[in-house]
Amino acid sequence: MRDADFRSIMAEYEEIRSRNASVREKRESEVYSRLPEYKTLTDKAAEVSTEYGKKAIMGDANALNDLENELKLISEKKKELLISGGFDENYLEPVYTCADCRDTGYIEGKKCHCLKQRIINTLYLQSHIMDILKRENFANSNLSLFSPKVREDMGKAYAAAEDFVADFGNSYRNLMFLGNVGSGKTYLTNCIAGALLDKGVAVVYFSTCRLFSLLSDAVFRQRDLEEKDSFFSTIYDSDLLIIDDLGTETVNSFVIDQLFNILNERNIRRRSTVISSNLSLKEIKDIYSERSLSRLIGNYELYYFRGDDLRMKLAAPDSV
Repeated sequence: MRDADFRSIMAEYEEIRSRNASVREKRESEVYSRLPEYKTLTDKAAEVSTEYGKKAIMGDANALNDLENELKLISEKKKELLISGGFDENYLEPVYTCADCRDTGYIEGKKCHCLKQRIINTLYLQSHIMDILKRENFANSNLSLFSPKVREDMGKAYAAAEDFVADFGNSYRNLMFLGNVGSGKTYLTNCIAGALLDKGVAVVYFSTCRLFSLLSDAVFRQRDLEEKDSFFSTIYDSDLLIIDDLGTETVNSFVIDQLFNILNERNIRRRSTVISSNLSLKEIKDIYSERSLSRLIGNYELYYFRGDDLRMKLAAPDSV
């Protein structure tokens, strides 16, 4: 990643911290205005801290323990006051967009999941995915759109996807969605991506055309070695890799070898992958070779989407 891009990301964290600090300050002003007693207790906490601090300096062995007890009593009174005033007891706690790293991007010197995802989004142009996920998610899914003859199968696929999300990180699982164009495969992969992003999982999402274009660029063009290693590390080691529309890319020996390498490396590292394709298993075997097919059959849960083209259905004048 270029230094300028990284500086831009870290500047975003500064803006987030500033914005959240402003939210916290406004909340404090609101509470002080409605509950003057709360401000009195806050001032008292500062006073007793100073008082007992002086005692500790003068050699009072019990000063720090007494201070802890005093501050605990004040804290309990403040929480009771907040609740009686109609506020949540945690209303004045620091506000964080990411509580894990407290909006710094780092946890004990290591990149937080939120920073990793921001870097992924910047490097691989995934920002537009976020807008799509606002529409295409489990909350907005509607199985009634499927015809009765396939609705039960679709229910099983959605149940498996929700279970995949709920169990993510506890077991190694991969999913493969096969079916005709517009049958809902990409929608379900988006549901999975959105739900896991909400849980702080680093998700890398590619159409196969873009994935193999970037792979070709990484292999054949002159690139900084560190940047190249970072790219392959992301592909091989991200928490979840989603490959959408396998079979729409131009297939050659390079693509076939790279697909096998990706599937094999992620399997070795026990990193989950979700793949969607309009191809049948026989077509995948004919196009990508037996060894790639064996990786899919042996390590992937297969779900078949046999419904009509939902996009055509939704675009019809009489659609809901």
